[in-house]
Amino acid sequence: MPKLSSLFLCPRKSNFHLIHRVNTNSPSIVFKPESVHSSLIALAITLGMGMGPAAQAYTQVTSFTYDGKSYAAYSSPTEITWTEARNYALSVNGDLASLDTALENAAVFSEIEYTRFPSLWTAGTFYGPYIGLAQQPGSFEPTAGWKWVDNTQLSYDDWYTNQPDNGFGLDNVAFYYRNVAKWADVYDCSTLSSPCSSNNSTTVNPYLAQSFIVEFNVVKVPGPAPVLGGIAAMGWARRLRRRARKYTL
Repeated sequence: MPKLSSLFLCPRKSNFHLIHRVNTNSPSIVFKPESVHSSLIALAITLGMGMGPAAQAYTQVTSFTYDGKSYAAYSSPTEITWTEARNYALSVNGDLASLDTALENAAVFSEIEYTRFPSLWTAGTFYGPYIGLAQQPGSFEPTAGWKWVDNTQLSYDDWYTNQPDNGFGLDNVAFYYRNVAKWADVYDCSTLSSPCSSNNSTTVNPYLAQSFIVEFNVVKVPGPAPVLGGIAAMGWARRLRRRARKYTL
């Protein structure tokens, strides 16, 4: 179910159109009340979404599948925080990608590398897309407490050399780094100030990504009915026919 973002009453000739805008790429749902007074110009009611991730102009750069999973990589015209990226992923019925094996990591990276999609990389090839890896609060720095957003433990990792390093003293999320299938840690900033702390700097933090990878929910298609179940059904059908003949004779 798409999340409701806002309601609008928009004038069109003598009637008004109530439009529900949603936080996905789905078309707007339009209702046309016939008896709204024509002197109303517009009514907008915001339901708590504010300037959330749906307001950000994200572009889907590529999509792909691996081992039954579906993914898409998105870019942003400006730096974004890991939380902003994840909020958008959740709003489109997905989440930031959880890379459980070396094979999955290599497959995903091959679909987003710089030579194919340079728009997914910041500062040349330094900062690639965010992934769904975050460090739990209070964990021993820099290597303990890392966990995927799908709630699985980090049983496999592929950090870049000397990463994670907790470079800002607050690094707690991960992205692809230096155009290889390796990760680095960075601070999940609450603002875009450099270096994402309380120094009130107005300089944009150069260490933030401008892209992220979404892994979508997998819907499993039911398989065919078991053979034994079909045989049992045929047996019951024969019994019913026998009973029908018995009571009609």
